[in-house]
Amino acid sequence: MVEARLTAGLPAAGRTILASAAQRMFLETLPQLVERALMYRSVDSQTMHALAASVEDQEYLRSQLKLLSLVAFIGNGAVLPRVSGVSNMPLETNTVVRFRAPPELQVMVELPNQGTVVGMGIRQGVTLICGGGFNGKSTLLQAIERGVYNHAPGDGRELVVTDATATKIKAEEGRFVCSTDIRPFINNLPLGKTTDAFSTADASGSTSMAASIQEAVEVEASTLLFDEDTCATNFLVRDGRMQQLVSQDCEPITPLVSRVRELWEAKGVSSIMVIGGCGDYLD
Repeated sequence: MVEARLTAGLPAAGRTILASAAQRMFLETLPQLVERALMYRSVDSQTMHALAASVEDQEYLRSQLKLLSLVAFIGNGAVLPRVSGVSNMPLETNTVVRFRAPPELQVMVELPNQGTVVGMGIRQGVTLICGGGFNGKSTLLQAIERGVYNHAPGDGRELVVTDATATKIKAEEGRFVCSTDIRPFINNLPLGKTTDAFSTADASGSTSMAASIQEAVEVEASTLLFDEDTCATNFLVRDGRMQQLVSQDCEPITPLVSRVRELWEAKGVSSIMVIGGCGDYLD
C-alpha cells in the first residue's frame, strides 16, 4: 500500500471559494497527479527498484546504529551541500568536495543491497564538530539532522543516516511553553516565579532551549543536535569573567556546558554540537 499526504489551498476570490476551480482541482488535477506519481504503471520500474533497494539499505543501516554504539553514519562520497537553503537538491559543481571520513573514525558496514560501505561513525556520548568558519560544520550537522529520513538515489545523502529519535535544539524566541519542568537549566527567576511547571506565551531564547531539551528527553529522544549559530549564547556557556561579574546565586541559568555530560551519563542522551567559539566545551 502507498499512502500519500498533501495539503492544497482551495482557489478563492477574497473569502469566497471558487467552486468550479475547486471541482477541477479535486476531480481532474489531483487524479492526474496520483496517476503520474503513485501508479506503478506510470513510473520506470528500474528506477522504482533502485529506490526500494536504497530505502531498504538506509533502514537497515539505521537499525544497526545502536548495535554499533553510533548515533549517526556519513558514508564516504556523500554530497552534503544543497543548491540553496530552501532546496533539497544536491549542489553539483566542480568545486563540490565529497565527504571523506577521517581514518580514525572510519566504520565499515555490510548492507543488504549495496554490500560493504565505509564512512564516518559518530559515537554515542558528546561529540563536538569544530573548525573554522565556512568549512562546512553546519552543512554536516544539517545532513545529520536530515538523516532521520530516507533519501532517494541521486540525492547525495543516501548513506547519511541518523538515530531516528534525533532532534535539533535551537533558540525559538516567542515560542509557547506549557507546564514544562525546566529546573535542570533555569531556576530562581525574578519575582519568585517557579520553573517546575514553567509556562509562557513568549519564551526567551534560553527558556525556549531549556523547554525543548526537556520535551525531547520526555518523549525519549536519544540524540540532540546543537548548532552554536542558532543557539542562545547565554544558554550554551558562561565564561569566567561573566561568572565573576554575576555570581551564581544571582544567575538563574545553568548553561548547557554544565549539563551536557550529565545528559549522557544520567539519561543516555547523546549530543552532537557544532562549536566555533565556545571553547569551554573542549574541557
